Amino acid sequence: MNEAEVVSRICEHLQHESWQFWIDDHPIHKDLRFQKHCLLISGARPDIFGLNNVKQIFAVEVKGLTDYKKAIGQALTYKSGVHLSYIGGINSFLNKISNIALSSGLGLISVDESGSSVEVINPLYNISPIFLDDVKNELTVLQHQKKKNRSFSSFGRTHIINYFAPLFLFQGRETKSRTKKELISNFEQVDWSNKAYSELIGGANTIGILDLNENGYNLSIIGQFCLEHFISIGIDSISKLQERLNQTQRNKCVYSEFPSLAKFLQLIYFQNPDFKQFVSILQSFDKTEVSSKEIIDILILEHPNLFLNFFVKPTAKDKVISMFLSGNREALMDNYKKTISDFGHYNFFFAFKRHLVHLGVLSQENRTFYKKTEELDVENDVWILGKEILI
Repeated sequence: MNEAEVVSRICEHLQHESWQFWIDDHPIHKDLRFQKHCLLISGARPDIFGLNNVKQIFAVEVKGLTDYKKAIGQALTYKSGVHLSYIGGINSFLNKISNIALSSGLGLISVDESGSSVEVINPLYNISPIFLDDVKNELTVLQHQKKKNRSFSSFGRTHIINYFAPLFLFQGRETKSRTKKELISNFEQVDWSNKAYSELIGGANTIGILDLNENGYNLSIIGQFCLEHFISIGIDSISKLQERLNQTQRNKCVYSEFPSLAKFLQLIYFQNPDFKQFVSILQSFDKTEVSSKEIIDILILEHPNLFLNFFVKPTAKDKVISMFLSGNREALMDNYKKTISDFGHYNFFFAFKRHLVHLGVLSQENRTFYKKTEELDVENDVWILGKEILI
């Protein structure tokens, strides 16, 4: 049995035991029908990852015919991010490393040579893995993922209210799915002032007010709630929403002009686990001013999955993953300007920051960076927290 066949047999067993899991999105697994993940745990990617039938987070390093000694080190790495870490493989090979694996607190999932039976020996339970928060966030995203793009920092300079305009395209027909082409046509009919319709639809999906499925876009449960709330406070049409946008442009923001609306939008944004975790990280510094350098450092060192999915641009993601997998993450902190230029969303330092000001997550005292990347001083570019963050 090769590695993919062992992975498949273990997954079939986990399904029978009612475990929820995802397998590594690696080329050798491309023909397997199971849901995929791109999770990193301390610079390594488990072959199988998820929740067991009592909601404990687990990871499995799987081997086929070779590299069983190497599997011990990989499975020990996963202990830094999960409650239970296993080595999976063919029983005759696992037997040769079972003593050292079990004495190291690892579990074993052994598959009979014929593939007919699977035996599980549970590992010691890890009480407080250091990367557990980052892994939990990724798990939450995987459980609820109905998005095409996870990165808020990929948003353009578009005013935050623009991303709520797609809600009104579903007004009166909330349950009907529509393609992006149909939504763009609807935007053209109502003549919404911002013509970047595709960006607005994608942004609404990232926030979580639109879901994306095989039939197109439709209002999420949060989107339906948001639309109902808008109507209840007098924003009962897309033209009324446009008025609110016009009243909060230039040197004004949503929080300064309509604080209750801003705090409601905060609550909507906090339904997105990536956004909520990022703001929690800002608060974790226990001070009102946090530098861009401090933010980048903590994302790289303690929250690599959030760094990849929140900060790194999609075209650079594979290269950054390779740096993590090779143990070279510190290189990302050697030259911040190069890291931002080569891998990051430049918008993170101005458009996204401006969004946080609109929400009241950041204070209006914040200065937004609009210059060239090479002129950004990450040590002196500060994020000043607002006084009414609702988490």
